[in-house]
Amino acid sequence: MGEKENLVSRRSFLAWLSAGAFSLMSGFAAFIGLGFLYPVKRQKPPALFVCLESEVPLVGEALEIRDLKGRKVFLMRKADGELITIGTVCSHLGCTVFYRPKKKRFECPCHDGVFDGEGNPVSGPPSRPLERYPTEVREGKVFVHFA
Repeated sequence: MGEKENLVSRRSFLAWLSAGAFSLMSGFAAFIGLGFLYPVKRQKPPALFVCLESEVPLVGEALEIRDLKGRKVFLMRKADGELITIGTVCSHLGCTVFYRPKKKRFECPCHDGVFDGEGNPVSGPPSRPLERYPTEVREGKVFVHFA
């Protein structure tokens, strides 16, 4: 009889096995759930080379380039020599704005919105400026952060 007392019954073995499997699955579910609570930080994509600094026109003019989605953006030189990149999607309803070099401003044909040469709203319905992308010059090369 002593040997039978040391043996584990089939029922208790299956109970232990089921409890272990349930614990293992619960642990995996908790691990996955915590992954949603603490998302992995994504690195910002690097700046993209768009042109040489010597290719950027003088103050008041604009160089048309394309962003990562193929939308038109303008690279411009301010009076102090700083380079800025301005998107052409109106902040009011998403229409495409046009740059008027003689007037040094952006105009939206949809609702007569007007933006100054740096993309700030001047008149019309737009209340927010045009999107600006961080722009930097490294060793005579112009890089833009589109994301």
